[in-house]
Amino acid sequence: MSFKKVLFVTASLLLAVNVSAQETSNTNGANTLSYQPQLENQRDPNQYCAKCHKFNDQQFHGTHLSKLNPNNGKPINCVSCHGKISEDHRRGVKDVMRFHGDIFDGKTPMYTVQEQNQVCFACHQPEKLREKFWVHDVHAMKLPCASCHTLHPEHDAMKGIEPKQRVKLCVDCHGKQQALREEKQNQANKEK
Repeated sequence: MSFKKVLFVTASLLLAVNVSAQETSNTNGANTLSYQPQLENQRDPNQYCAKCHKFNDQQFHGTHLSKLNPNNGKPINCVSCHGKISEDHRRGVKDVMRFHGDIFDGKTPMYTVQEQNQVCFACHQPEKLREKFWVHDVHAMKLPCASCHTLHPEHDAMKGIEPKQRVKLCVDCHGKQQALREEKQNQANKEK
């Protein structure tokens, strides 16, 4: 191989390396070559949810926005609790966890109480909850957590509630439950 050919191939290779390398600055201001893709524009993990679900002042607040998931150390996002959506999500397919807190509306929830609460229990251990407040021991397996706790609150109404107010909550809820039972019984008697 002639000297000119070797020189031409070497020059071509050097030119190709310089063109393909990206020049970046490190924190000291020195220029370094980098072949790694830049990750500055990572996608917002909530972006697909936000396309249809409105995240406004009234809808998504609270501690979940400011905490890390204890299972993976990453910030909590929609997928942390609701799971990943499928292509058929808009058609009502049972793919994303839907929490059903209104136990008096007469609707059958898409997910059982146990399925709903298992999502919460992934981070909130039932044993610790029972130690803090006896109501968790009585209700945690029979009622969805969302029946008492607002899912995306600015302030959770259950936190810091006075003991007298707790008793009022018990009376109010059990009063509604009793009235609903009586109403169903009256309807059954009328149909006879």
